[in-house]
This record gives sequence, C-alpha cells and structure tokens, in this order.
Amino acid sequence: MRPITKNFTLEEFLVSETADRIGDRNEPTAAHLQNLITYTIPGWQIIRDLVARSIVITSGYRNPRVNKAVGGVANSDHAQGFAGDGRAAGLTAMALAQIIAGAMRPGGALRTADGKPMVDQLILETSRKIVHVSFAPRRRGMILTQKGGAGTPFQSGLVP
Repeated sequence: MRPITKNFTLEEFLVSETADRIGDRNEPTAAHLQNLITYTIPGWQIIRDLVARSIVITSGYRNPRVNKAVGGVANSDHAQGFAGDGRAAGLTAMALAQIIAGAMRPGGALRTADGKPMVDQLILETSRKIVHVSFAPRRRGMILTQKGGAGTPFQSGLVP
C-alpha cells in the first residue's frame, strides 16, 4: 500500500471489479499516475478532512480498456486520472455532495489560493448513491445531478 495522503493510498484509486473481471491490471500511464497524485487524491483528502469520516472510493482511475468495459465515454476524467467516485460513512450522497458544494464556494476549502475552483465537476449520482468529483484542470466548478445511470441527462445543481 502506497500512501499518497494521510488517509488515501494509490491502490484505493486503482481497484476495479471490472478490471478484475476482464483480467486487466488497470495500471495508469505515467501521466495519468501524476494526475492522480497531483490532483485527484489530494482533492479527495480535502473532502475527507471536511467530512471527518471515512470515505470509500467506489471508482477511481480506469485505463482505456476498463473505461470501455464500464461504458465510460472515451474522454472520461476517470480515464485520465482526474476523477473519483465515492461515498462517506454515515452520510447520504446528497449530504456529501452538499458539503463538497459548500467547499467549492468562494473562500471554501476546495478553492485554490488565487480563488479558482479546484473541482471541475461535482456530480451527485442519485441512482448509484455516490458522488463523482473531477479535479480536471478545466476547473469549471460545475455542480450537477444525474438521476439515471450512465448516459442519462444531467440537471444543473443538486436535485433530490
């Protein structure tokens, strides 16, 4: 186990039941590994510190084969090492998403020193009861809800 931050290891962001099923090691390229280490894992550590509860990463990095097997889009932030999906112990997905959204506001913990958002997309995935957080360098600060599974439309904001 290679600790990257106080509470997260690299392996937590590489584990994949789909990869196991298709016999793929799900290893990132050097560039994708750097994205995980520089952006995604430290970003999730900030979230972990905010909620002061354990977080389970349900989907982190997905190499192109794994990403295709799960039905991910070719340009998925997961496939570039910028995104993770997770849930927090004792919190609903909505409650976790609300905490993250609050930290994305000006002055919040998920803002850079120069005031820019650290999060590109926060997506509350209600059907899966998880939150998706992308730390891609676009840093759009988008907050969305997806009520259905993959490929279903998004709604702006956090919608129950």
